[in-house]
Amino acid sequence: MIRRLLLLPGLGLAAATALHADPAPLKSALTFHASFDHGLDADVAKGDAKLYTWIDRRKNLAKAGLHADGKCALAEGAGRFGHALQFKEGSAPWIFYAAGGNVAYRDENWSGSVSVWLKCDPVDGLAKGYSDPIKLTPRAWNDAAFFLDFNKEGKPRDFRLGAFADRKVWNPRGGDVPESRRPLLTAADPRFGKDKWTHVLFTWEGFNTGKKDATARLYLDGKLNGTLTGWDQQFTWKEGETPRLLLGLNFVGLIDEISCFNRALGSEEVRTVFELEAGIDSLSE
Repeated sequence: MIRRLLLLPGLGLAAATALHADPAPLKSALTFHASFDHGLDADVAKGDAKLYTWIDRRKNLAKAGLHADGKCALAEGAGRFGHALQFKEGSAPWIFYAAGGNVAYRDENWSGSVSVWLKCDPVDGLAKGYSDPIKLTPRAWNDAAFFLDFNKEGKPRDFRLGAFADRKVWNPRGGDVPESRRPLLTAADPRFGKDKWTHVLFTWEGFNTGKKDATARLYLDGKLNGTLTGWDQQFTWKEGETPRLLLGLNFVGLIDEISCFNRALGSEEVRTVFELEAGIDSLSE
């Protein structure tokens, strides 16, 4: 494995190496990884490795492969590492990987992590409306769902992490709820840019316990950016449903290196993932 070591004045090589987490536990926790360097299908998958295009969402019709009429395409050599997915128009069809098995869901005391690299222009480059690079749910954006999104207004537009439990749990009365009262975390000074890759990783732990002490954390470029807690995070993925890891919803930009882990990574592990010289593939070296 190759790792970049940040040598500070007075800090020897052995001490610098100690700042990084052991890669072996990271590799064993990895359940899904799509680098796009060898095509569209995932390089590592505990479930279905295929990429799908949602041809007709109302009829729930999906087709394996990318069928986006050029609105989304594999961009060779344009990734943070190797190739990437490029979303050229916000109207591109929805694409996804099946989350079953690839995201290690547990109905009790659930934890996990999702990592991705993004490049976009949050000032002038995004499509109108909410823009979601990542959404993970079996139902809707506000029902047992995680998402990363850019708000529909602002210059630049706010970047946010949503962790929405079952709708009947977080919004038992139904109806509209102001954003200030939703399980939503707004990133502090995220600094996305059209010529800059940004590493985004979010973790969750203590979900599906029935207690209001569950925690979700958002990391940007290897550093903790914010914490969302104080909610009963009951995520029920019912038998017969199809949880999906959706990519690039109303998003314009590049996505690279999507990875899922079966537990919440610690801060040193997050930093290690960010510092990997060749991306997640480095874990196999």
